[in-house]
Amino acid sequence: MAGVAVERDSGTGSDGKGSGTTTLKSGALGTFSVAFLIVSAAAPLGYLAGYGPLALLIGGPGAAASFVLGGLALAAFLGAFTTMTPYVKSSGAFYAYVRAGLGRAVGTVAAVFAVVAYNLALVGALGAIATYLVPHVDDLVSGAVPWPVVAVAATLTVFAIAAAGIDLGARFLGVLLIAETAIILVVVVAVLLDGGAHGLSLDAFGLDRATAPGMGAALALTFVGFLGIEGIALYRSEARDPDRTIRRAGALAVGSMAVFYILVTWAVVQAFGTDEVQGAAEQHGADLFFVAADQYVGGWAATTMQWLIITSLLAAQLAFHNAGNRYLHALSRDGVLPRRLAVVGRRTGAPWVAGAFATVVSLVGVAVAALLGWDPYFEMSVWLLSLAVVLILLLQVLTCVAVVVFLGRRSDVPGRVRGIVCAVVAIGLLAVAGYELLTQFELLSASGPEQNATILTVLAGFVVVTVVGVAAVARFRPDALRRVGQDPDDTAAPDAA
Repeated sequence: MAGVAVERDSGTGSDGKGSGTTTLKSGALGTFSVAFLIVSAAAPLGYLAGYGPLALLIGGPGAAASFVLGGLALAAFLGAFTTMTPYVKSSGAFYAYVRAGLGRAVGTVAAVFAVVAYNLALVGALGAIATYLVPHVDDLVSGAVPWPVVAVAATLTVFAIAAAGIDLGARFLGVLLIAETAIILVVVVAVLLDGGAHGLSLDAFGLDRATAPGMGAALALTFVGFLGIEGIALYRSEARDPDRTIRRAGALAVGSMAVFYILVTWAVVQAFGTDEVQGAAEQHGADLFFVAADQYVGGWAATTMQWLIITSLLAAQLAFHNAGNRYLHALSRDGVLPRRLAVVGRRTGAPWVAGAFATVVSLVGVAVAALLGWDPYFEMSVWLLSLAVVLILLLQVLTCVAVVVFLGRRSDVPGRVRGIVCAVVAIGLLAVAGYELLTQFELLSASGPEQNATILTVLAGFVVVTVVGVAAVARFRPDALRRVGQDPDDTAAPDAA
């Protein structure tokens, strides 16, 4: 990545003794590679198996229509974001956009939200991986293997793949994503060819279904399926022709996920029947998609899906790891975190030091969860991922507000009015989703009132402490924030401390 700020960092670690370069590998990613990185974070198969039945249970057959609204919200978000992309050269992702529109202090708050959210998601995904993988490992070794052992193995595997370079990671994610997509489409085609339970119908998209009770909560759950879309900007400095690649990859990722979720959810409605699917979701729970696969394709399809859920979650963890690493790399490059975290491999260009730090955080998270006796899925995974989803939704809203402010000041930006309109629409839809998530948080956390109150109190406390802390730093040590989200081409960038 060219530019004075980065060049001053290149070849120098935190100790200033040439311990390693801090420049990410440029030109390594094309449109499809970036799209794979984004979509993999959502773990489509894992999401559909885990949250799909819940959306159908509370929203009924109209849950398929909720993905239409969710897709429109993310499309509006993408339209706003990409309008501003040519004017933000930093690889600091959305916190760089927030900084450009709302200032350094708010940009720093956004950066903290992002780093914490991705690390929560990273640790949370381990619990889900362990939950699905332990039974298979037990069968292989003919014994009982503790879930923390499986979680540690998954953590080290992800670190090894990520440290080998972003291009290898993108290819790995692409293979896994194609595999999980293929098995789901096999089930969809089988349902359509068979005609479903009572013949094919578009009744699920009717106005009465889309406005039925519970659809607000179902809409909120759809945003969990788009988790990872905020990572588009993270790969700017590693993409070929960044402005065009980021725009195309974003459109490909959002469009393909929306169409995929709509198609698959509608097919499951057809598989059980429009009026019966809600009852089927209640009866079968997380096994709903496996039951459909077994009924319309055969037991082999259900078994294959169970294995591919594991690889889907592993791919999601790798995507979270890559995204979190790049946030840490950007913040250390900006002087907010220790400079050593910005060091990348000379051959691979991967931010392996930041990756090692994230791996240690994951291992500590696994150890703490094990010592506290948490259930790896219902407590470690669901609780941490719930917090991550809310923080990322908040980050997306901040980014849209920043786009409105930035474009409002710049009359020279092509597509300025379109960008502002998209941002306002996205803010409205994201705000509705956020309200539904917070007021019906038990749907996301799968916990009781007492646990939910604790989780939301911790979340509110974290937000308050972050805002107050950053405000204090901005007031008493403003120089500490002067490089946050700064474009690398800015020749006024200060020398590294």
